[in-house]
This record gives sequence, structure tokens and C-alpha cells, in this order.
Amino acid sequence: MNTEPSPQKSGLRDPARAVRSVAAGALALEGLIVLLALAPIAKLGGGLTAPRIAALVSLAVLLMLTAGLLRRRWAYLLGGLLQVGVVATGVLTTTMYFLGIVFALVWLYVLRLRRTVEGGVRR
Repeated sequence: MNTEPSPQKSGLRDPARAVRSVAAGALALEGLIVLLALAPIAKLGGGLTAPRIAALVSLAVLLMLTAGLLRRRWAYLLGGLLQVGVVATGVLTTTMYFLGIVFALVWLYVLRLRRTVEGGVRR
């Protein structure tokens, strides 16, 4: 008698696409929040300078572009590297450290979810 549990099907037609959608949504939302962080940084974080604005806007644009590139395997690595960039924006205001850590944890969850789905598809 076989005692190993059989893998359960998710019921989704394309589970990998569902994971990409979750990952894209997380990156797009993160990009929007990075843009919205400009206002508090202007008031509380010592003001906005051209380099600060350029860094935050560039980071937000990269996050949103990466959301559209998730069909490529390397885009997940780029998403992970961008998480480091978001945490690094904590030098502008301490709140960004916390937001960066929260989104990094969300990204780790997305990667775990992706690994789970890809493992189920290969079986």
C-alpha cells in the first residue's frame, strides 16, 4: 500500500501564470508605494533633492517594469535585487526600512509560492 500523499491539483488552468500575477501585483504595488513615499520624505525625511527624487522614481519605474518582465526567469532575481534597493531607501527616512522589510518578506513568500507551484507542475 502506498503511504505517500498524492500531490493535490490546484484547480487552476495555469498555476504558473497565477503566481506571475501575484508577483506582478506585489511589484507594481511596491512601485506605487515607493512613489507615494515622496511626500513623507519631503516633510519628515530632510527634504527632497534632485538625487533623492531620481533614486525613488527610478526605483519605482524599475519595480513596475520588472512586474511586466516576470515571464523571464531572471526577472525574479531582479525583483529580489530591487528589494535590497527598497530597504536601502531607509537612509532617506526610517519608515522606508520597515516598508522595505515588509515587501522583502512578501517577495520571499512569492518566491516560495513559485517554487511550490513549479514543483507541483514538474511531478
